[in-house]
Amino acid sequence: MSLRYILSVIILLFCLASFARDEVVPRRALKGLGIEDDKFSEMPVQSFPEDGYIVDTFQVLPIEGSNGFYQIWDEVHLDETDGLVRLLRSDAGSNELWKITLNDFKGMQRRPKMLDFSDGTILAVWESASAGTNNVNLWCMRISGDGELLWPLPGVLSCAPKNQRNVSLAKLAGGGIAAVWEDFRNGDADVYYQEIMPDGSPVYTPDGVAIEKVEGAQLKPGFVLDENGFAKKLCWEDYKDFNYPVCVITIDLDDLSVPEAGALPLILSLLFLLRRKD
Repeated sequence: MSLRYILSVIILLFCLASFARDEVVPRRALKGLGIEDDKFSEMPVQSFPEDGYIVDTFQVLPIEGSNGFYQIWDEVHLDETDGLVRLLRSDAGSNELWKITLNDFKGMQRRPKMLDFSDGTILAVWESASAGTNNVNLWCMRISGDGELLWPLPGVLSCAPKNQRNVSLAKLAGGGIAAVWEDFRNGDADVYYQEIMPDGSPVYTPDGVAIEKVEGAQLKPGFVLDENGFAKKLCWEDYKDFNYPVCVITIDLDDLSVPEAGALPLILSLLFLLRRKD
């Protein structure tokens, strides 16, 4: 085997390793963002995950009237056994005002979403695997503009059996926030819905109400907003006939039963608290 051949193989392996690194590095860096003429522009790197973690999901939410913004992201361990959700507030120049960790629970916490209530506080929602394998639940927390956690425990959006994922959020005209997600408690994916008030109380039955629960998979649910930015309709992809039409329906909340929420959300929150990291 010639020396030229050996050197060629070494160079090729080095190049492949470089490509692999380039694939990971951008996911590790959380970039700051600035606002210029109502558009986001990239600023220098703002923050890095802890060693051994990568950023999997990232969302930016402008703060109305302040030219600042919130940034929410997850830090997922490379072996996917653990994860955290963090929230940061910056001014228009990408200067960090505060940064907090929304949870310190065992297990994977990932794919956070956030939306502001009408009073300017934030609702953050994330997927939690703290209950075990194939049992991903949805938890939420309300945060003030100063970075204070306003609920003593995370709120329960859904702790039904099996997986709840891919949540979407929208404002309600009455001041709350609506949530819709894919829910696998009955086997195939169904569409479930809930409303959360600023005090953390759910409007409908704990773990949400079924909007579409039929054979096949209903995926990627989301909201259609009215001219004021409030939730008006729901839409999702329906796969039950191996076709891919997007079904759009209007939800009349007055036609939905509203049972008492009871103490179940508090009980579930207390059980979840017991799983906190030592």
